[in-house]
Amino acid sequence: MLQLTYLKCKTSYEIDFFRVSENIIELQGDFPIKSSGFTLSRPNQNDVWDYSDFKTIYRTLENGVQFSNDESVYIETEPTPELPNIPFEPYKPTPEELEAQFQQSKTNKIELSKSMLTKFLENNPIHSTAHNSIEGVYSVTNEKQTLMVSQYMTYQIEKTINPDAKLTWNETGKSCEEWAETEFLQLILEIKSYVYPLVSYQQKLEENILQCTTQEELDQIVINYSSITATRVD
Repeated sequence: MLQLTYLKCKTSYEIDFFRVSENIIELQGDFPIKSSGFTLSRPNQNDVWDYSDFKTIYRTLENGVQFSNDESVYIETEPTPELPNIPFEPYKPTPEELEAQFQQSKTNKIELSKSMLTKFLENNPIHSTAHNSIEGVYSVTNEKQTLMVSQYMTYQIEKTINPDAKLTWNETGKSCEEWAETEFLQLILEIKSYVYPLVSYQQKLEENILQCTTQEELDQIVINYSSITATRVD
């Protein structure tokens, strides 16, 4: 029994998993059928086995569904009594196909680690007292970091022609306020100290994924950004 979690969803469902062929898998159990891709893990584990490319509903079953990763769908055909009843033989992929599938699995897991980092940064802003010594909540997404650097560089250029230039920034959910340059630089350094260990963790994950030589090794790599303690600058 495994845990099924659709991408961009938090609810998990207990399912039985079967691989029908290289491009078709079968899930059985009591769960909604969605065409969004999914991950699998063992109960109470953070395996995060990636099946994000299995989005096409190949065939709906009485107690489950079959998904394909090549947009193929099952076509019902009329039985042909004249033909002999040939026993079903599972598809056996070639070594080249298995290697290509393994390399794609590594690529998918790297992309999953990046998307999970982006989501973690979105959901875990920094708390800082850099501005007026009052604690505020500030976004640390890549977009906000880039905007902060751009804002500071623009301010430096404007100061050369306008001594009264103002440096502004905003707390999450609030409008912009004027900041002292030292306050702004303090926040930049705090965000860097907060984000750097998380980015380093993702880079190390990517190295470990690329070094895997078997699917078993790849499946054992757990992606868990909550386990990383970021050191903040006071």
